[in-house]
Amino acid sequence: MNAPALHIRVDTRERGRIISRLEALPGVSLESVEMDLGDYLLPGDLIIERKSATDLILSVVDRSLWDKVAKLRSQHERVVYIVEGDLYTARFHQQALDIHRALAMMVVTHGVTVLPSPDADNSGMLIYLLGLAAAEGAATAERPGKPAIRRDAQRYLLASLPGVDPDRAEALLRHFGSARAALAADADALAQVEGMDAEQAARIAEVLEYDG
Repeated sequence: MNAPALHIRVDTRERGRIISRLEALPGVSLESVEMDLGDYLLPGDLIIERKSATDLILSVVDRSLWDKVAKLRSQHERVVYIVEGDLYTARFHQQALDIHRALAMMVVTHGVTVLPSPDADNSGMLIYLLGLAAAEGAATAERPGKPAIRRDAQRYLLASLPGVDPDRAEALLRHFGSARAALAADADALAQVEGMDAEQAARIAEVLEYDG
């Protein structure tokens, strides 16, 4: 029985053992492209970001993780992080609780799947099996609509405002119903949002009203 064909788009920066592993798997064809976000694009618009445990922890420490996650979620149907190595080996003075909290927010708040992997060989097999499952799902099931993606895009837009993190962006969406309505609000209306004080509301309104 022939193996099912699986086409995977791969970022040009991905090299080495994982590429060799994927190329050796039956039915796999790799297309090397420059990708602005993510490392592997699978059927069904499933994007994979591959990180070492050290790199993921660094992104938690410098808070760059949340910007990356928000961008990935705004542009793709499903997002999977494959994390290679031990997240809990002590480094950068981080606490285990910080890692637990970050993983919880990725899964619950942002809807990102996080999969552990000990090395590149296992990551390759994960990508392969995810691709097969995604291809089967795309072929046999009706793809869901885009409201969740649109909401993530609106959340990402609002999170670019001064002092607005992903949680406050979500609060703005809940309060006003849309990014358009939130961006049209004045300082008094913004100050009524949960977690927003008058000073922060005034700062946001000043940015939105600035005409150069």
